[in-house]
Amino acid sequence: MVIREADLRIARASYRVAVGMIATRDPDAAALAQAALDHPLPITVRALLSAGDGKPWQPSLIDALAQIGIAAINEIMGDDDAE
Repeated sequence: MVIREADLRIARASYRVAVGMIATRDPDAAALAQAALDHPLPITVRALLSAGDGKPWQPSLIDALAQIGIAAINEIMGDDDAE
């Protein structure tokens, strides 16, 4: 199954908003957040998640990453019959 464009837009927007807010509002995590925006790779996202332990913004980041996972679940898990 192909990921729906609407789901991709929501996931991208959620990620960019959450990580962008971290980049502008938390000086301690700004460089990690900017790296995760510029290069959204497992290594940059994991580093940002680790830096978020105990931070008030971590739930927003987790929610945004959940949106990405939901948008891509069929591609990752291989259930071609689900819609």
